This record gives sequence, C-alpha cells and structure tokens, in this order.
Amino acid sequence: MKKIILFLAVIVNYPLSSQSQEDYFVNKVSFVGNEVLRKSDLFNQLELKPSSLSLFSKPTFDRRLLKLDAISIKNYYHSQGFLEVAVKDSFSISNDGVDVFFVIEEGNRYLLNDVKFNGLKSIKEKSVRSILGLKQGAPYNPVRINTNLTLVDEEYQEKGKLYAKFDIHQEIKDSVNIIINIDEGNDIYINKSWVNGVERMDSSYVLNEIAFNEGDLFKKTLMDKTKRNLLQTGFFSSASLVTHPANVDTLVNIEVRIREFQNRGTQDIEFGYTDIEAVPGITSLVGLGGSVRWSDRMILGTNNRFDATGSMVMPTETGFIYPRFNSEMKFSNQRPFKMKIPIQIKLFFQQFKNYGDESGPYVRRFGLQYSNIFRWNRQRSFLDIGARFELFDKSEAFNNQIEQRKFKIHLHQDNRDNPIYPQKGNVLVFQLNSFGGVLGGNRTYNKYDIDLRQYLSPLKNITIAGRINVGMISGWKADYDKDDSVEIERVLYEKFYLGGSNTLRGLRPLRFFTHATDNVDNNDDGIVDDSDESDKIPSGKTAKFLTNWEIRFPLFWKVGAVLFYDGGSISNDLITIKSSDLRWNRGVGITINLPIGPIRIDYGEDLNDPNIKQFHFGLLYAF
Repeated sequence: MKKIILFLAVIVNYPLSSQSQEDYFVNKVSFVGNEVLRKSDLFNQLELKPSSLSLFSKPTFDRRLLKLDAISIKNYYHSQGFLEVAVKDSFSISNDGVDVFFVIEEGNRYLLNDVKFNGLKSIKEKSVRSILGLKQGAPYNPVRINTNLTLVDEEYQEKGKLYAKFDIHQEIKDSVNIIINIDEGNDIYINKSWVNGVERMDSSYVLNEIAFNEGDLFKKTLMDKTKRNLLQTGFFSSASLVTHPANVDTLVNIEVRIREFQNRGTQDIEFGYTDIEAVPGITSLVGLGGSVRWSDRMILGTNNRFDATGSMVMPTETGFIYPRFNSEMKFSNQRPFKMKIPIQIKLFFQQFKNYGDESGPYVRRFGLQYSNIFRWNRQRSFLDIGARFELFDKSEAFNNQIEQRKFKIHLHQDNRDNPIYPQKGNVLVFQLNSFGGVLGGNRTYNKYDIDLRQYLSPLKNITIAGRINVGMISGWKADYDKDDSVEIERVLYEKFYLGGSNTLRGLRPLRFFTHATDNVDNNDDGIVDDSDESDKIPSGKTAKFLTNWEIRFPLFWKVGAVLFYDGGSISNDLITIKSSDLRWNRGVGITINLPIGPIRIDYGEDLNDPNIKQFHFGLLYAF
C-alpha cells in the first residue's frame, strides 16, 4: 500500500504555471517513508500547513515555501543523526485545495562514538562538550555543532583569545568519530581605541561609557558592556565595536562606531483600549481612548530628552461615564553632567470623577516627580529611587487642597524568558513609599508592597503561573479616614483594594469591600453599613494578601485559554488575615495572542457566594 501512495504522490506533481491565477490553499499534508521520527515532529517544521479549526488561518500554497519546508525537514533529520536522509516534495491540486506530500528516505541513524580535542587548553573540555552537544551514544548532531561553534568562539574571546581557529574532522562508519583541532592563538591586549561617528555631541560622552582601558586583556563582556552603556544613554541609535590589527600580533586596536539620533521631534497619536490605574498598582479597569505624544531626544540642542503626553480615556466599567484626562511632561537625561546617574523629572496633571460619585465635581491631581532609574537585564529590571510631591482638590478655586509628599524605592527584578508571553522564570517586585515625615504634607505613613511571581512549563506550550502579593501600610491614623481628603478622594487613593481583572476576577473592580459592607460608619450617622451607605463606592484597607494561580495553554491559531484560581483578602491588620478570611474565585479566560501581547476575556465566579459572577476584559495577562 505504501508503494502505491508513493507512486501516486510522484505522478500527480505538476507545475503551478498551468493553474489559473486564483489562490490555492493547503488541504492536507502527508509524510511517506518516515519510520523513526514522528509525523507530529515533522509537522512542526513546516510553514505550509492545512487550515486549523479557526477560520482566521488559511495559508496560501506557495511552491517556494514547499521547497523551504523540504529543506527544513532534511535539516531536522540531520539534527537527529540521519546524515543520509533524502526528502522529495510533491503536491496535487483539486477543487478542495492542494494536497502536499513529502517522500522521505531516512537512511541509517548515526550515533556519536568518540570525541577527541587537540589544542584545547584555556577552556574546560566539559564546557565545550556541553555547548556543542557532544554526548557519546547520542544521535550525532552536526547542525548543533556548526550553529554553536560561534558560542565556543565567544568563550575564547572572554579569555582574550580573539583569533582562535577550529578545524573539525569527522569519520563516519557504523558510528561517528570526530576530532576537533583548536588553534587558540595568542592572548590579545587592547592597544588603542578611537571614536567614529560623532557629529553634534562631545566625544567625551562616548569615552565616558567605554568599559575597557588601553592595556587590558580583550574580553567580550567588556565589549558588550560598552555597547550596552552607549545605547542606554539614549543619544545613539546604534553602537558597534570594530577590531583592527596593530603592528604587534598580541595587540588590537578598537574603533567605536556610533550613530547619533536625529535631532528632531517626533509625534505619535494612538487610539484604542488601555489599562486604567484607578489606585496604585491596580490596573483592573479598562478604557477606550486616545493619546497624543511629542518627543525630542535632544531638546533645544542639549543632551536632555523631552516628552509631552496628553490623553483622554473613557472607562468602560459601569459607573465610569465621564472621561479621565491626563497630561504630563518629562525631562530625562541618562548621563547628567557625565555622571552615570540617570535622572527623570516629571510634571503631571490628572482630572477624573471619583469612583461611584459621577454626579460630583471633577477631582484634580497635579504635582512633580523626581526619579533616578537604574536599569539592567535588557532594560527589563530596574531600581527606581525618587520623590513625589502632589496636590489634589475638587473645588473650583483650589481652596481645599490635600498635599501629599513621598520618598520611594521601587525594585523590579524580571528573570522571565519572555516579558509578554512568559513560560519560565520569576519576577520580584518590592515597593516602599514613605509619605510625609521630614518631607511634610498632610499625612505621614509608610506603604510596603511585595509581589512574587513564578512561571513553569511542565509540558510544551503549557504554562503554570503563580503569584503571591502582600501589602501593608504602617502609621496610618484613624484621622486620615475622617479628614477633608475623604470628601475629596472618596476612594482613598493609597489604600489597598481587591477585585477586578488582575486581582480577584469573580468581583467587580476594587469592590472586595464597599461603603455598605466594610463594617465602618462612613456617613457618621451612628449606624454601621446602613442603607444610606453606597454599595458602589469601594472601601480600602491598610493590609492586603493576594494569591493567583493560572494554567495557560493554546487552543487553535492564536487563541488560547486560561484556567485561574484567585484568593485574597484586605484588612486593617496584616497579622489578623487568616486563611479562613480569604475570598476565593475561580474561572476561565479566553486569550487572543497579538504581537503587542494577549487580550483576554475572563469569566470568574465567587466560591463564597455562587450568585456573584463577573466578566472582565483585560490587556496582557493578569500577572
């Protein structure tokens, strides 16, 4: 039967030039002759695939892609030790589309028998074997050897061996024996360096970022650090280091090539859905709106970057019927006065309606923020140290202002493999905000927040994600709940809240407690939680515990699913929060994976009260 299929697969192949100009779609892909490797593994190597269950995915047949797929299958076989494999592609066309065939002659599978190194001195043999995947008794993989040889060369560059040479001999019989000859060469030292490409800037800014000195042993990490330092300044669009031989074979000259950003302003206009931070750290609300941004990397010819942004967002959550306005101006310099202490100064203004008080006047928040932001780990991790001074008021004459001043330390350590679609790694977030004290202001207290996240992938394309988030406010006085700020804020901005698309998804945003359920006399009538107290206004507390657990997996095309389990509670004392106090939610979410990140619709239900159910629309994963 297999021979008949093989015969048919060959004779039905004819050129596409005889077809009409209409597009053809792949109907079916068949593999003939694969006896050792699974069809599913071969299928993963293809670009041309049949339509999935989704109507959104219907690849057009392309003869060039067919040839490339045949090459991909052959390379995959080579990586599995099948050095003599032959792959032939063919196809047939019918009214239903195109049927694609790959006829495979696997041949023998070769295992690695022995490896010998000659000239290996500066690097441990065990390390080279690991990089090249040289494991005796395993399938011989020449693809990995050729690909990862550059990684071995980088190891030598870290040892000062800039001109190492490699020569690989392979002996193929029943198995494979290979001999790797290495000429490590001399230790190379840095002789001179110079800068090329400076136009408007002083070259001293470039020299200040160079991580090596004349006479140093050449090391790749120093070269990489220099390029990273130059790009982090924000002045250059590209930076590269080019080596030039010196008169002595143990020396090298280094040319630092840079390209400056064009000194002109840029404008951006954006429109769409965006997250709304109703209270610090809680982006459980989503709104529809737009923003306008103007940027200049070198404002007025200086080394300072300027950004001005204005936005308007209409919250989609019930009760948010008025837009939120936001505007800010930022001045930043990554190397002020040639010091490696990045500075950012921001002026901001916000105008919005209080949550649950849309009939009342607008609240305005405005102020100044100073930050020193130190970044590392591909810009994904940072330490933010600074201060913030702000006023907020809802009177037309600004005569009832609340002043708040704080010192902040925010640490964000991101060790994930992918910041948008993580499958493994972890994140640590620590935030300390110290209000008042020597800085002055209407309130004096400290706010702490710790967030731990872990990501695991026990099976391919399946991710288990977990988070534990703990927060506490110390020094909060009962008077702060009764002063004029309550009338201005209604939702006390710096307290902790739960509920929404990234905390407890069985609840409406921020409504773990409301004025009608918080066991507090909010209207000073001597009655706790009476009918006069609104169930629309969230009530915050000074302590928080939250945990979230998710299983993320694909369904079809770009559509995925999430099973989640959330638990948490807020209180006025962290120590008093017990496991029995936690409110648990469970649910399911549907995600659509886009280049900018997933968009999702979550359905959650409260396990404490089955009548409480909620749909949420969110951008990116919950954590």
